[in-house]
Amino acid sequence: MKRRDRKGFGLAEQIIALAVLAVLVAIAVPALHRMLETHELRAAQGDYIAALQHARNLAVNEQVRIIFCPSRDGLRCSDDDAWSQGWLIGKADVDKDGQLLGSPRYIGRKYRDTLVIVSNKQKYIWFSPDGSASNTWQSLSFCVKGDRERLLTVTISSRGRVKGGVAQNPATSPCFATN
Repeated sequence: MKRRDRKGFGLAEQIIALAVLAVLVAIAVPALHRMLETHELRAAQGDYIAALQHARNLAVNEQVRIIFCPSRDGLRCSDDDAWSQGWLIGKADVDKDGQLLGSPRYIGRKYRDTLVIVSNKQKYIWFSPDGSASNTWQSLSFCVKGDRERLLTVTISSRGRVKGGVAQNPATSPCFATN
């Protein structure tokens, strides 16, 4: 009787390969999830830095007072310090603190519910025509709910300069007061 050369894998080999692959995927998924959350956190910080710099440039170029504020509906400034629902940029209404004069110029997007963005003091940021920030040394904290290790900040100086960084003392962050 002639013996044929077998090519390929048998059923047992295929099942073992699938089991090994399943174990590797189970190990990789939590790390991938954490990496995606960190990426979203850094992207949000970058979005806010760009938006704040743009708001400051608008104030200087147009010689008007510009407001940067949190918004829940994309039409009006909200009256809280939670910025995760989105933000607005527009001309500041000098008669109504913390509100826009007319419709917003730019609208920022909402982030996932696991991302927390809060301010330390004011509920809005005003840029004067000279580029300075009226409510001095404002900062925003960015974190993932339940994770005290990953905390980013954006700081706005009284001169209106915007700087991003990693929080030095996460225990004092307003980010975890909302968790």
